[in-house]
Amino acid sequence: MNLLLDQIAIFLIAIAIDLCIGDPPERAERFYPIVWISRLMYFFDRKTERTGKKRRERFLGAVYAILITSVFALPCLLLLFLNSELLYIVLGAIIFKMTFTLTGLERFGTNAMVADTIARKREAVGKIVSRDVSNLDMKHLDSATVESVAENFTDSVIAPFVFFAFFGVFGAMVYRVINTLDAVVGYKNRRYQHFGWFSAKTDDVLNYIPERIATGLIFMSSKSRLRDVQFTAAEDVRVHLTIVAMSSALRVKLEKLGHYSVGGAGFEDTNAKHIAGSIWIVKRSTFIFASFYIAVMAVLYFVGM
Repeated sequence: MNLLLDQIAIFLIAIAIDLCIGDPPERAERFYPIVWISRLMYFFDRKTERTGKKRRERFLGAVYAILITSVFALPCLLLLFLNSELLYIVLGAIIFKMTFTLTGLERFGTNAMVADTIARKREAVGKIVSRDVSNLDMKHLDSATVESVAENFTDSVIAPFVFFAFFGVFGAMVYRVINTLDAVVGYKNRRYQHFGWFSAKTDDVLNYIPERIATGLIFMSSKSRLRDVQFTAAEDVRVHLTIVAMSSALRVKLEKLGHYSVGGAGFEDTNAKHIAGSIWIVKRSTFIFASFYIAVMAVLYFVGM
């Protein structure tokens, strides 16, 4: 086995699976292993009695997160012990594909873009954002979509790619589990502020470098620079760097009512063309990362020959 060539093969096959097949249909999602990450944490969540004790809840939240991560990530290490190189590549590609989705991100963005009534748009956008969309107008629904595409570019594509590049399928799966757990319990509300603390903080740490790589890729893809962008917040919130980058790249105002506004002088209000633009930038950025990764791996292979 040549691990460098095998990693390239796994990477390319996984991307091919994503582009040609995509994610499983909704009716089959209950059989998708990744869905069980959420189900396991929800199970532990229901079984955990809330006593109001900060240390106890943080401890249990951390134990459950580590346990679930171990259940899904440790088996990935067994791939290294397979005697068949072909089986290693095929299984590795299938498992790696479970950790990212470019076509899923594009599909959700496109569904929101083509929705022709405000009711349909609210339904489409409500599937990809956590905010209440019931009172949003078309402009703010389009803004929420562009923000989600930009934000999830890190979570759904670049971060799994980065961890795969350094730690293989195992690394990509560790990231996917932690990121999923953050989406389940990583909220700053009364129920989860302590119980989900470990998942939320770990996700922040794991995303630190990938988010900055994703931001740089957005600027590279759009040939834009961080200029003329202003940020105003109605409360102490963290705005993802990729949202700021996308605002600059598309020269569009992105706003989450009651929370923040990102934009600048002369920036347009968001509309459907900006959703299409954000999807194009994400796809181009993914191509740049993939090309760079393959080039680096190829150089390492020939240098090591």
